[in-house]
Amino acid sequence: MKQATVFEALHSYTPPANWPANLFLLPEDAMRDIYQFVIDQQLRSCIELGTGFGATTCVLGAAVEELGRGHVVTIDMYLHQPVNVKVLLDHAHLDHQLVEVVADKLGYNWYLADLIQQQTRNDACKPLFDFCLLDGAHEWEPDALAFQLIAKLLKPGAWIALDDINFNLRMIPNWRETHGHYSDRELDAFQIKMVYDLMVRQHPDFCDFHLTHGGRIGWARKKTSAQGSSMLSRLLSRG
Repeated sequence: MKQATVFEALHSYTPPANWPANLFLLPEDAMRDIYQFVIDQQLRSCIELGTGFGATTCVLGAAVEELGRGHVVTIDMYLHQPVNVKVLLDHAHLDHQLVEVVADKLGYNWYLADLIQQQTRNDACKPLFDFCLLDGAHEWEPDALAFQLIAKLLKPGAWIALDDINFNLRMIPNWRETHGHYSDRELDAFQIKMVYDLMVRQHPDFCDFHLTHGGRIGWARKKTSAQGSSMLSRLLSRG
């Protein structure tokens, strides 16, 4: 199983001396569960909004490789140095052809806008992805828009997972240096929870809402056409 191999590789990676960060931005149990979820649900086309250092990207890449075919797109504003997704993909001996690494200084929303435009024919967007992991800005404005954009690109039956439902910006250890200019409302609001509650859970095209990992990760599935037809039938029958 590639799960054991990829985690062994990630644990064996030795970062440069005095590198202060943590390779695993998601808890390892959550990463293992996401890996198994991709396998169980046969989610061959995945997109990750927010690459970080690339450990989760490697896990997604190993999962689609185990499925025999697939593709992962990961997007961030830049490649971290000296540890980044390309370094970890090499270390884990993962096929770079399975993972498309996008570094766009404008962020993932501009990339998604371009992708929607590329996929649009006759004013309709043809969806691409079976799974999305949203783990990027952790702020209301960019990530509320990110959900609206990625919703157009998710296939019927596809899943989305939002990390850090129970996180706010004041939890960052050095928040004064990184976000000291923000208002108290921005610092104290659980902004990804806002995205999940106000955008995802209220979207008419999504269902199967649930939280996992102590309320950290919020899940939803895009309805299939059959589910939509069934709902329409129920509504019409009430009339």
